[in-house]
Amino acid sequence: MSLHSPEEFKKFYEEHAPKVRGMLFRLVGEQSLSDLTQEAFLKAWEHRDKFRGDAEASTWLYRISYNCAVDYLRKNRNKQMPADVEVSATSQEEELSGREIVDLLLRSLDIEQRAVVILFYFEDQGIKEISESLSIPEGTVKSRLNHARQKMNEFLTKKGVAQ
Repeated sequence: MSLHSPEEFKKFYEEHAPKVRGMLFRLVGEQSLSDLTQEAFLKAWEHRDKFRGDAEASTWLYRISYNCAVDYLRKNRNKQMPADVEVSATSQEEELSGREIVDLLLRSLDIEQRAVVILFYFEDQGIKEISESLSIPEGTVKSRLNHARQKMNEFLTKKGVAQ
């Protein structure tokens, strides 16, 4: 896919914006979501000449989006929700929705694990695609997925949520 003309890039944006927005939402939450989405596409536009076409354009865009999320989280460490979010006693007694449980699980992971889980489970990328998207070895992807699964299982057990 060529991204050089404004028309081509507009199509690229329209096709990929919802997925980028979803990935960023799961990585950083709702804070600055629109700004980060715009920043990711602006960087993609500014650096479109660097896209070599070795991988899918979406893989390249996921890497840019991931970098934007990591930069944002580094700059705003004090504003982040704590990783180990406490579930109140009343919400444990009530039935937690699937989305609430997923949000809690994702927030219990560090950014590297969260990114791999999001790309694998929410974006349906394979190990090789994730490796390319995040510029990490396939073995690291597998390791992060494994550690994330263990951490999520421990979190669920600790919170008393039936698995």
